[in-house]
Amino acid sequence: MGDKPISFCDENGNFVSAADVWNAEKLEELFNKLNPKRQLRLEREKLEQQSEE
Repeated sequence: MGDKPISFCDENGNFVSAADVWNAEKLEELFNKLNPKRQLRLEREKLEQQSEE
């Protein structure tokens, strides 16, 4: 596991790193849950970037 901080236990009781638990999909879901307007802002920025090209 390298130098990742160990902070969680899996279903078998084994320690796993936070980096293995919080993948990109789970982080995206968490950020959108905590900040509902984030998804709207990201979509707006994406449309603005496409219109500039």
